[in-house]
Amino acid sequence: MSVIIKDYPSASQPGKYDKLSKQFVMTSPNGLEASILTYGALISNLMIPDSKGKIADVVLGLKGLDEYMASGANHGSIVGRSANRISGASFEINGNKYQIPANDGPNNLHSGKPAYQNVFWDGKVISRAGANKMVEGSGIKGIDDVIDDAVLLSYTSPDGACGFPGNLDTQVLYAWTEDDTLLILYRGLSDKDTIFAPTNHAYFNLAGHNSGSVADHLLMIDADQVTLKDEFNCPDGRYMDVEGTIFDFRNADKVAKVLTREHPQTDAAMGIDQNYCLNIEPGRFSFIASLVEPKSGRAMEVLTDLPGMQIYAGNHLGGNDQKGDIPYKPYDAICLEAQMYPNAINIPEFDSPVIKAGVASYHACGYRFV
Repeated sequence: MSVIIKDYPSASQPGKYDKLSKQFVMTSPNGLEASILTYGALISNLMIPDSKGKIADVVLGLKGLDEYMASGANHGSIVGRSANRISGASFEINGNKYQIPANDGPNNLHSGKPAYQNVFWDGKVISRAGANKMVEGSGIKGIDDVIDDAVLLSYTSPDGACGFPGNLDTQVLYAWTEDDTLLILYRGLSDKDTIFAPTNHAYFNLAGHNSGSVADHLLMIDADQVTLKDEFNCPDGRYMDVEGTIFDFRNADKVAKVLTREHPQTDAAMGIDQNYCLNIEPGRFSFIASLVEPKSGRAMEVLTDLPGMQIYAGNHLGGNDQKGDIPYKPYDAICLEAQMYPNAINIPEFDSPVIKAGVASYHACGYRFV
């Protein structure tokens, strides 16, 4: 079996979370290794070889369960029900208005508490056949076959949690596929019409999690536009062409050019924190971005069926709870978060994040190492 299950205890409260807190270590036949926690359904470690075969952990993370539970940085977490921002912390579905926590100025950010990123999920190992059956059932085209046993995490967000309607049963499948992709497949099923717009919030540094700035990483994004943000850092329905701007990554370029406050869209966020409008084919798992670290030679491709991707460069990283000895600093990582457009629930022109009661909805994201 390619998945090992470990206890992941609390250091400050021994025994309290022992039945809930587990770590699943998934190793691919090619030696790639991902560790997944039941808390936040998060990626805690991602061990990837460089061009010479040297292994490094390429996702930032924290010392242990206590630190993850206390942090608001969402390291590696599945975020939702509704990832990113909702303006005015309110929305309407079927003529009913819902008020949710205003936890980011006037906005709601990442749903609030309890949300996907701050609860324990049920986790289990499922067979390759079971994983491939789930992939087939998603109806999303273009996903390579799962190559071995996988991890399935489940959580029911109750009706009214953070003000959202419906009992929302959520499953997240983590699996290695035959093309060295770490697949993340989301499934949502609710008993009321509701928002289902998750993402994964991994912080990547392909030189290694404690290697400092990602300014020299080379980023490519297949997107001709970004959504513009208002004064509160939330999309307002406008678009901007990337042509002639610092946001143009249609050809690979250094991340350094968006680690600036000299543009109105990066000023309030202290650097890049922007949603890209991806050139995807609806219903197909499409290649939409790549990230390369030139010195190590590590390269990662991003695939998804989702319409947007938030690029965030850890602008607010800090503290001393990191899993290594070297404290993290702003711009020490980059997040590539495949998602529905932020604030889509309030902007009819954006693809709707609402799923219908009784109808299972699927989305997928994958990080392929080449």
